[in-house]
Amino acid sequence: MMTMEEKRVVGVKGAALRVSSPEKAQAVFELAGVSVTIGRAVPERAPDVGLGPDPQRWVGRLHCTLDFADGMWSVTDNASVNGTLLKHGDTIERLQARKRIQHGDTLLILGDMDPEGEPVYWELTFLDPHTTRPAPFGSPSDVRHTGPCLRYDWVAARAYRNEDGEETLITGLRPQGHQLLRYMAGRSTSGAAVACEHAELITALWGAHEEWAPHRSYSRADIAGVVRAVRRCVEADPSNPRILETVTGIGYRLNVLAGGGSTGEQGASGL
Repeated sequence: MMTMEEKRVVGVKGAALRVSSPEKAQAVFELAGVSVTIGRAVPERAPDVGLGPDPQRWVGRLHCTLDFADGMWSVTDNASVNGTLLKHGDTIERLQARKRIQHGDTLLILGDMDPEGEPVYWELTFLDPHTTRPAPFGSPSDVRHTGPCLRYDWVAARAYRNEDGEETLITGLRPQGHQLLRYMAGRSTSGAAVACEHAELITALWGAHEEWAPHRSYSRADIAGVVRAVRRCVEADPSNPRILETVTGIGYRLNVLAGGGSTGEQGASGL
């Protein structure tokens, strides 16, 4: 684990992030593994790339996530309060769904406000030494989650599995499993994938600590049990989850159908 305070540079062997703080301190983080979390470090819950110090809490604890799949990296904003901006060439946009990133793209995350009230950003520039590889099918930079995902119908209170445009009603959910999906789907913004921390999900299912019965407590193990039961209902292969994914050491991410009418405007079609 490395934080900006250390200002230590990692030798770039593969894809990496060059991180510049609001104060212009720089470090380079090699992107190891297939999932890299970015956010504000707190005691006992540190992301892979920690942006700090951040006393004003502009940065979310699990602000955004980088994923590697099908030969390319993509980024997802985890329904953060202040959002994640993506600068590609001369254009800047707010992330609404999973998006492919290319060499030279920069993520902008609000880090402070200057005395005149102007925003000052963390700048995370994506570096890819293998940039000569062709993009799949000549696709542009916009890449949505193309695997199986979930659509939630709020009017009918039903969840559906969506894969390749075909929907299947999810059955067999126990009340807590349904509550978990409903909560996470409700945290999604415009159909973007959403990640929730263990503590957040514990509170969503069992309430705040002071509401618990005497001598009763809930932990990550309790959440893991609910997740296992949900996966048996929603995943084609529960041992290789693609809808309700694990974010190692942090919590879980739900892939929600982008623009799929999850607020109930569309009738159930039978995710």
